[in-house]
Amino acid sequence: MALSVIVAGLGAMGSAAAFHLARRGAKVLGLDKFVPPHPFGSSHGQSRIIREAYFEHPAYVPLVQRAYELWRELEEMTGERLLGITGGLMIGKPEGELVAGALRSARLHGLAHEVLTADEVRRRFPVFHLPDGFVALYEPRAGILSPERCIAAHLTSAQRHGADLRFGEALMEWRTDGKGVTVITDKGRYRVDALVLSVGAWFPSLMPSLPLQVERQVMFWFRPKGDGNRFAPEGCPIFIVEFAPSRFFYGPRAPSMGPTRRSFPRAVVHRPVGRGMERSAEDQRHWG
Repeated sequence: MALSVIVAGLGAMGSAAAFHLARRGAKVLGLDKFVPPHPFGSSHGQSRIIREAYFEHPAYVPLVQRAYELWRELEEMTGERLLGITGGLMIGKPEGELVAGALRSARLHGLAHEVLTADEVRRRFPVFHLPDGFVALYEPRAGILSPERCIAAHLTSAQRHGADLRFGEALMEWRTDGKGVTVITDKGRYRVDALVLSVGAWFPSLMPSLPLQVERQVMFWFRPKGDGNRFAPEGCPIFIVEFAPSRFFYGPRAPSMGPTRRSFPRAVVHRPVGRGMERSAEDQRHWG
C-alpha cells in the first residue's frame, strides 16, 4: 500500500520533496497557503548561487554534487533551463573562513580550482577590484539557478507523477499519535502516514517546541549603468566575499540584469502575518 504523505509548503524544499516522493510511488498531497512560486518565502527572485567548494564544511560537497545531477535530470524531464554554469569566486583573506574553508573542501574532494591573487583577479575579471591582502578561490563549476523556474518545474513534475497540489490552503495545526498524522487546514481535515513540514517562516507557530526565530534576509538586484556586457558570466562569475571575519555578501548574476547582492549586516527578527511578513520599525528604518 502506498505511503500517504502531506507536504506543507511548496517552495524550494517542499516542491522538491513532493516531486521525489511522488516519483517514488507515495500518495502525495501538497499544500501551500499561497500560489507558488510566490514572494512570501525564501525562494523567489531571479537567481540563486550553486557551488561545489562549500566553505561551511566538506561534508556538503557530495550532497551538492548530487544536486547538480538532479538539476540536469529535471531539466531533461521538463525542457526548462534551470542551471547555468558561470564559475565562481570565493574572495577574502587567505586565512579567512571563506577562502580557507573552500580550499579545504576543494582539496579534500579533488575539485577543480585555482587560487588567484588580487592582481590576477583584476586582470582576468576586470569588474572585480580586490583589496590588498585578499585572494580568491576560483571554481569553474559554480553557477546560478533560477529559483522560481525550479519550483515550477518540480511542481509540474510532481503532478505528472500523481501528486495532488492544493494552493490557497493553509496548514493550521497537526497532531501525531504514533500511528499517523492528523492534519487540519483552513479547508479540511486529513489523516496521513507522514507529514513533511517545509513552511519556512511559519515554522515557529507550527513547531513551537523548537527555539526558532525568523530573520529577514534582504536581496537586491542591480541594473548596471553603461555596458552591461561587463557582467556577462565570462567576465563576472558568481562570487562570495568575506569582507570582515565571518561577515559575507554574495552576488549571482541575474539573467536579465546585473549582479545580485545579498548581505547579512544584522539579524532582524520577524513573524509572518497575513500575506507576508510583519516588519519591525528597526527593519523599516534600515531597509525601507
